[in-house]
Amino acid sequence: MRRYYRSLTMIAAVTAVAVLVLAFQTFSVGGLERGGDTLLGLQLGLDLQGGSHLVYQAVDRETGLPIIPEPSQMDALKRSINDRVNASGISEPNIQILGEDRLLVQLPGVQDPDRAEALIGQTAQLVFMHRRLSVPRALDSISVSDDIISVRAGLLPEPEPEGEEDQTPTPTPTPEAAQEPEGLPVLIMDFTEEGAAKFAEVSDRLLQGMSQIAETPSTPIALEISGEGADQFKFNLQVVGFSIQRIGDTNSFGIPFPFPAAAEGEEDVGARDLATAEALLGDAAVVEDMVEILNFVDTVPEYGALTGDDLARAYPDQHAQTSEPIVVLEFKSRGARIWGQLTGDLARPVQRATNRIAIFLDDQELIAPSVESPITTGTTLIRGGFTLDYARDLALQLESGALPLTIERIQRRDVDAILGADSLNRSVVAGVIGMALVLLFMVLYYRVPGVISALALLIYAATVLAIFKLIPITLTLSGVAAVILSIGMAVDANILIFERMKEELRMGRTLLSAVNIGFSRAWPAIRDGNVSTLITCGILFYFSNQLGTTIVQGFAVALAVGVMVSLFTAIVVGRTLLRTLALTGLARRPGLFVPAGGSELPQRAPAGS
Repeated sequence: MRRYYRSLTMIAAVTAVAVLVLAFQTFSVGGLERGGDTLLGLQLGLDLQGGSHLVYQAVDRETGLPIIPEPSQMDALKRSINDRVNASGISEPNIQILGEDRLLVQLPGVQDPDRAEALIGQTAQLVFMHRRLSVPRALDSISVSDDIISVRAGLLPEPEPEGEEDQTPTPTPTPEAAQEPEGLPVLIMDFTEEGAAKFAEVSDRLLQGMSQIAETPSTPIALEISGEGADQFKFNLQVVGFSIQRIGDTNSFGIPFPFPAAAEGEEDVGARDLATAEALLGDAAVVEDMVEILNFVDTVPEYGALTGDDLARAYPDQHAQTSEPIVVLEFKSRGARIWGQLTGDLARPVQRATNRIAIFLDDQELIAPSVESPITTGTTLIRGGFTLDYARDLALQLESGALPLTIERIQRRDVDAILGADSLNRSVVAGVIGMALVLLFMVLYYRVPGVISALALLIYAATVLAIFKLIPITLTLSGVAAVILSIGMAVDANILIFERMKEELRMGRTLLSAVNIGFSRAWPAIRDGNVSTLITCGILFYFSNQLGTTIVQGFAVALAVGVMVSLFTAIVVGRTLLRTLALTGLARRPGLFVPAGGSELPQRAPAGS
């Protein structure tokens, strides 16, 4: 038995390693980290744990029409997307080039496919702009001297009742009530007919801006009006769209009267009636200026354009004081110089309130922070209520820059995790039942060799699953089918060996001699059958990789691994265990080692070889 000591030790070591790998859901040895929250910590494919299946088409950047890019461009696109996906923490993506112009991206286990799709498809072109707030712009269409006739204080007319006239008589007002008009006074501007049409267009545009306030803040109009009434009052007011009212079909427009604001700590600001308004305005009030106040204007910094090309590095981090997720930017020398000059100017108190730095990602505003202090080190951070995932994705997009090709998603299929889990459960049940039936047949029919075969098959199953976890190999539904198929192939090898052993035992050979001769004569058939299967696996893998048929590819990989492990368990494990038993007392009972016809065999045989 000592002659088989090394083989038995190797078998025990392989089995122990396989069991330990599968026993721990996750483990880390040195820099090797494997496992997860899936079954046995295996890396499951899209069809078993759910995820996203995306197909992209290369298109022209200008027209959006499909194009046939250079192979080098598709390779660069694949590498860029692979780097983004891997760095984002999405494990084991499957990214393949389909044909000449399409890219397949499969993301197993992705819980947020929209996030993954944005990470893949965005070009992440970063642009820094100088934003000025409340910028006045002249209304060239309206001339305050030619289009405005007069400015006066008045009351808006009461709206006419709709429908049938009310027949109830209106009570006669008392003399006291007739002296005090009802309602707050307004500032009425009388336009020429042409001027009224121009101002109506401006008013409509302001109202349209108010209806889209969530996306585009409203733009007010600033008026500067001089009155010659009490204290030579001068009016400076801003008017938004909803506060402008056209008076009937006339060329006059009314806006709220700009009564003086109450002083600090003062409760009563005085009367707000028509007489007070007329006294403040006087009889010769004029509009001195009318401008449009833009909420903001974005311009390229005067020191030079600042884009993502000036970035040396971008990475996610946490704020030292608040621990909120942030993105840290490190500029190259040119970018650091421009950034230092821009932040130095905007950090001055006179600039801080009306200036910002607007950061755009692919023409979409990311954030527009104010500048508290000059940043001359070339390293800065941006924050704005980011989540940790968003900060990580943003940093990856900024650092990787634009994709080498413009791509358009043409197919998206989301596999429900529940459907994948159900497929996995059914596959596991089918595998367990299939193996149990095979083991039962082998033990009942082949007796002692059947028990050895059953033990070898259990070692085979543990070893295959451990290899899948260690490499790791993504296990798909087709891969599970391949593993089950390879179990049958492993049993085929055992059957060939056992049948040859039976013939040798009937010829009167000793058990040890029958084991050796049986294995040596069965080996050519086992070798040729398994090698042909491996060649078939190689052909399937090659063409499935070219065509992007990942189901066939997963089947080929799993079947190849199963075949190689089955050779080990059938030739090394099975032969070693049978040789060891041949040196024990069981060798005197050769009938236990054949499936049938035991009475035809000698009841006792020499123990030697």
